[in-house]
Amino acid sequence: MIPLPIFESAALPHIEIDRAAVEGARRKVQPRGSGRRFGDRKKHGDDLHDNLDFVFQELQQRGPALGIDPRLILVVEIDAETVGPSDEAHWSRSGLRVVEAREASRVIAFSDDPQLTEFLRRLDAYSKGPQDGNKSANYESFFDNISTVRPYGRSDRLGVALSAWLAQKENERDSELTVDIEIWHPGDQEKADSWLEVIDTALVGVGAVVHDSFSSPAAGLSLMRVTASFQIIQKLLEVDLIAKIDALAAGTVNHLSPSDVNVDQVSDLPIAPPDAPVVGLIDSGVQAEHPLLRGCIVDAITVSDAFGDGVDRHGHGTNIASILLRGSIEEQLVSGEWEPPVCRIISVRVLDSENRIPHTRLPQSEISEAVGYLASQGVKVINISLGDESGVLAGRDRAPTLAAVLDSLARKFGVVFVVPTGNVIPAEYSGPFDVAFRGDYPKRMLESVDTALIDPAPSALSLTVGGAVPPLRSAALGRAAIGMPGWPSPFSRIGLGIAGAIKPEVSAPAGTLGQPLDGGGPQREEAFMVAVADGRLDGQAVVSYDVGTSLAAPHVARACAVVQDAYPDASANLIKALVLQSATSGASPLRAIAGMTDGVRESQTLRLTGYGQVSGSRSVLSGDRDTVLFAEEEIPLDSVHLYTIPIPDSFFYSGLEDRGITVSLCYDPPVRARRMDYLGSRMQFELLRGVGPSETLDLLLAEEKQARKARKLLGRHLPTISSLPDRQRIPLKPSRTARSSGANQVGKIVWRSAFKKFNENSSEFVLAVQNVNRWDSPTRKQSYAIAVRLWVGDRLPPVYADLHAKIRTMRAQAAARAQVRG
Repeated sequence: MIPLPIFESAALPHIEIDRAAVEGARRKVQPRGSGRRFGDRKKHGDDLHDNLDFVFQELQQRGPALGIDPRLILVVEIDAETVGPSDEAHWSRSGLRVVEAREASRVIAFSDDPQLTEFLRRLDAYSKGPQDGNKSANYESFFDNISTVRPYGRSDRLGVALSAWLAQKENERDSELTVDIEIWHPGDQEKADSWLEVIDTALVGVGAVVHDSFSSPAAGLSLMRVTASFQIIQKLLEVDLIAKIDALAAGTVNHLSPSDVNVDQVSDLPIAPPDAPVVGLIDSGVQAEHPLLRGCIVDAITVSDAFGDGVDRHGHGTNIASILLRGSIEEQLVSGEWEPPVCRIISVRVLDSENRIPHTRLPQSEISEAVGYLASQGVKVINISLGDESGVLAGRDRAPTLAAVLDSLARKFGVVFVVPTGNVIPAEYSGPFDVAFRGDYPKRMLESVDTALIDPAPSALSLTVGGAVPPLRSAALGRAAIGMPGWPSPFSRIGLGIAGAIKPEVSAPAGTLGQPLDGGGPQREEAFMVAVADGRLDGQAVVSYDVGTSLAAPHVARACAVVQDAYPDASANLIKALVLQSATSGASPLRAIAGMTDGVRESQTLRLTGYGQVSGSRSVLSGDRDTVLFAEEEIPLDSVHLYTIPIPDSFFYSGLEDRGITVSLCYDPPVRARRMDYLGSRMQFELLRGVGPSETLDLLLAEEKQARKARKLLGRHLPTISSLPDRQRIPLKPSRTARSSGANQVGKIVWRSAFKKFNENSSEFVLAVQNVNRWDSPTRKQSYAIAVRLWVGDRLPPVYADLHAKIRTMRAQAAARAQVRG
């Protein structure tokens, strides 16, 4: 079996849409819900004036906080049911600079003009109603979308953990605390640095200790870690330049359950070959001489001044390293037959003995330095099994800080990050622990707000991994496993991600918990846990058992290493695309939930387990009946690339036998943490049959409502992709709408009946890949990778040789056309 890369950009056509025409058409599209909401424009205008008068009065009454002058920071609340003009151009033309977007219903705005001159002028024009015979008032859709305006205040800045500490220390005013401070990033790095300096100078002047600062123009973030007194922290909460303040998360204890495996059972294990790819591990370090790791650790270092070396003093990093190298070791322990590791490891220690970032360093600084070091060593795949429990994804449009930093680093260094969803205690979402919990806990997870992803799991460019229940062993008498194999682990956090992106993308074994047969709370049960190397310095065991989503991530990083080994020159996008197309899912954990439609069940299952569980071998191997095709390209913004994919002859054979297609797309757009539209551009794909390239382009434009003017002039309705029958528009699942919010996308379909030829184009698929710019530079090209898997069941003829022959013909024809043109 040979990997078969068949797409070559030189042999494939692509079409570029004129960017100016696309942008002009896009401006003509009416936003959903842009009808009149306020019948009395004058009253609504007066109400907004009153809101602003209150903001101005409040600003004038406040004096400096810590010597820092007050600034005008507004919260513009937008109706949650109405999506009006939301791009930043509308706000900047009104004199407002957006510094954060929170959901569709709230926008945080900073004004360079403290009098809001232009905003008020436009508001006055709106209040006058329609003029000069027009049906609508000036700026009507803009102001009709605004509910109210208020100042950004203390409660907006106060983090959950800090709030609890302040309440606890109300009578202990001499107490000190180390906090993380986020400062507004205005988009201009010189100004961002000046704001950091203003706050640094003020804090040093009052005796606070500034341990670390971090600023990233790529992520749009400015941060500080500070130790200060109760009184100083109270004053910091009044500083307008500050967006958020919170206390640090607590450390963790490694609660491993020791096994009876002895050293002899894991001695003389095969080691990774010297040319195996190197995976980066950012964690608590490793015990490099542990029997499961020995001979496979290229280096173990630290970038922190707080540590003298890269040795694991907690055990967590060694746990993760053993899965990266050995995969699931339960069966190997029983059989005594060990497979050679698929990779080697460079470990960078960033965590102390309590599994915390040193209190003198920001996680963003520490991890950025670790990533920079690993990238300098040629590392392409990095496992980061960390999570900030205080950094819960609070709004679908806002990225947590570390997630945004990882996204900017992924673009800068061209690396793949693999991160877990994070863990949740079942008691936080479960309700009563009755006997039904073992079977309906996935539904309870979906209904709770306490199961949301934690930082950095929402990272758009990373592969986010949820925990899955593994194959189960026999339990103690009177106990049963919570869930079934392949279901989400009952402690795994769930999606969606930023702007509704599918997160986690995939899941992997993380263990599960047990429950008494007659009900009761979940309990750790060795038979339902995952075997790992015990890396605790005081541990007596060689192998122990544990659970957690941290253990799921290295399974996927391992699959990425398999791809890198097969394709050493593959980009991060291609590595992710090939891994994702290998994902398979079993029966939905929601299949027994009454009253749930198939569509809802499918969409909600994506929140729980993503696209499924991945396979390293399926990521790189093409077999007789299972063939992988892929391409890497750059697409101009606001453009379309079209790929022609031959349909295997087997797809036309009759008989009730499965045949299917999986398409995956990965790209790496620029991001910004708090601004509107997190991703700089959006990419999406459609798979069509019986449609030529020119018609495909027309359908895409109509689908995006970019041909509204053309339809009007032609006096007829142009069909859209959605209007095509299923035999022509291949209805991949999940739908384009569901999958296109993310930077890592998968679409699948399975048929049980034969294809029929109905026109000259019916023997080929057309894969349309489209880019729609949001705020990225219009002259930039966006890199991406696409992978396609075509497969058939055992009773159908093979596809590999058939596709190989068809592709050779396609290449020869393309070369002949190029020669004629030349």
